[in-house]
Amino acid sequence: MQSDHSKTMDMTAAWEREGGSTMSHGDGFDSPTFALIVGPEEKTFTAHGSFLSQSPVFEKICKSHFRESQTYQIDLPEDEPDTIRAILQYLYAGNFHHYGTLEFAGSTWAASMQLADMYVTAEKYQLSSLKDLVLTKLGHFIDVEERPIDFFSTAKAIYAGTPDTDRGWRTFFQNFVINLEKPSHMCTTVRGVFDRCIAEGGTMAIDIVLAICNDYEAQLRYDDEDDRPVI
Repeated sequence: MQSDHSKTMDMTAAWEREGGSTMSHGDGFDSPTFALIVGPEEKTFTAHGSFLSQSPVFEKICKSHFRESQTYQIDLPEDEPDTIRAILQYLYAGNFHHYGTLEFAGSTWAASMQLADMYVTAEKYQLSSLKDLVLTKLGHFIDVEERPIDFFSTAKAIYAGTPDTDRGWRTFFQNFVINLEKPSHMCTTVRGVFDRCIAEGGTMAIDIVLAICNDYEAQLRYDDEDDRPVI
């Protein structure tokens, strides 16, 4: 049977072949391993404490005097196995694939919803660099030309799982709204979604209004500069 160390080395080697970069942790593979019991189905993953400790939340669990640090078992009943698998890949290799079966069905909406769960979970475990990476990948999945409506479901999921102080996400979403405001993208359906989201209230509604107003002000300044006489 393959050891946990061998399994981890196989995973990082495979990722390096695909362009990932393995993070340097010195003797990190000699640190204690923890069993992560994930989701209602209790899917089990094994990870080294030194790699888990990149998350301040996991670091506290691994190094505390709580039950988890004594039993070397961390229960994560509310998390998705696919998401935790991808997070572990990131902690070990600095990048990730997301594995959900819906993604392989070719659904952009499904892929973006998986990334939304990645973002919310990264927020939960205080992995700010992972959040940045997720936004980069999420941007690649958004196709405003064909299915701009799909992204609003993703956005709602992220707003529901993150604090109002998350400026990285709010800026990302406002830029998305501004892009939809362009005449080539705007249509009756998109305008209807804007109106419904604004009517529902909350931070998402505020960001839609702010994005539209800021874009309008920027366009006015641009038009004003065009009208200035050339001296």
